Amino acid sequence: MKYSQFNSIISIDGKYALFNAFYQRVIFLESSLCKTLASTIKEIHTLQDIHPAFYSYLVEQKYLVDDCVDEIDAVKQVSRKVDHNESSFLLTINPNMTCNFGCYYCYETHVSKSRISGDTIRRVNLFISRSVEDTNLKYFPLAFFGGEPLLYFYKDVAPIIDHYVAECRSKGLDPVVSFTTNGYLVEEEFIKYFRKHNISCSLQITLDGSREDHDRVRFGRTGRGSYDRIIRNICLLVENKFPVRVRINYTDKNLCDVQKVADDLAVIPESLREAFLVFDFHRVWQNDQKDDLSEMLNEKIGYFHREGFLVASKYSPDNVVNSCYADKLNSAVINYNGDIYKCTARDFTGASRAGFLDNDGRLVWEDGYLELRMDAKFHNPPCLKCRILPICNGGCSQHALEHLNRGEYCVYFGDEAEKDKVVVSKVRDIMRNSELASQI
Repeated sequence: MKYSQFNSIISIDGKYALFNAFYQRVIFLESSLCKTLASTIKEIHTLQDIHPAFYSYLVEQKYLVDDCVDEIDAVKQVSRKVDHNESSFLLTINPNMTCNFGCYYCYETHVSKSRISGDTIRRVNLFISRSVEDTNLKYFPLAFFGGEPLLYFYKDVAPIIDHYVAECRSKGLDPVVSFTTNGYLVEEEFIKYFRKHNISCSLQITLDGSREDHDRVRFGRTGRGSYDRIIRNICLLVENKFPVRVRINYTDKNLCDVQKVADDLAVIPESLREAFLVFDFHRVWQNDQKDDLSEMLNEKIGYFHREGFLVASKYSPDNVVNSCYADKLNSAVINYNGDIYKCTARDFTGASRAGFLDNDGRLVWEDGYLELRMDAKFHNPPCLKCRILPICNGGCSQHALEHLNRGEYCVYFGDEAEKDKVVVSKVRDIMRNSELASQI
């Protein structure tokens, strides 16, 4: 037997935890037992003589694996199964590249007066009609990005949704619609539209911290702040049982007061918070650096939890079993002009497009792009030696693709302390579901 590559031993809240990233399983060890294990890792077979019951338990729980097991290949197999799943297809549409805000960190090139044309809508609808004919398809979510997708909603977006819903229901598929939006343009009529058509709709809405911090960054053409209106709209959506993911874009400047967001949303009944609201903390990419901000982040996340809110963060990834939508073979982003892409987290320029939607509603991937992307993972040597590969996987296929032929990389800067933060976050997640954790 051998000690799993994917094991980590960490100290958390005065306890010693042994965590396995492949199975996402943890046990808490007494100090003496932890020292015994640490001293025998390099010759793990000696543990069988020192503490046979403990050795047998580690084998049973797969912290120790057979010498012949190829652990990297096991991760690859899970990844391929997830990413090549033919039963689902995620279609994302950018109905425009215009926005009513001008956030400094936005990576997109906004195109004034850009709107999806009638011909592109026709081609999108043809693609939808073709897709639902696939008998393997069981799940066909439709997402809207941008730009700001709620601009021109009734003229540009609703006709696509109407067609999508009709086609899905004709084939027995449940229509599921989502939006990534700044939330400013949500209104009662928007809610009534989805209620009238009995369509499931979720939204990701972004905030830049508390009112004071947010309004310094996010304001409309009038110069007035947008925080109060967005908070009001989040409450409106949740009260009408629309699932909302609030993405908080944080920096070393705005994190200190971010708990005020939880206070401002405390008017939402706790039962609705648990069912329809989750917070997701993401550091602004221009501000991403090695520092001690994670300690403050954990403190703030703890505050949200105590107030009855669900929270996710970058330090709790699950990039193999729950890989990014863009990692999957069956996903595409169609821009307002008919260009196609895989990832929404990059600029939508003509130079970076991956292909186009043809006149018959077919996706045309250019220059072998799709094959290249699907083969981009598992070529980075540091990832193949890493203890958190099964949950990190080098970020995503976009990271992998951008680093092909550019040398080695690590999304955690190659810093073992940063990886420990990931493990701590995972262990805390498990502790919140205490039936998954055990202590010996």
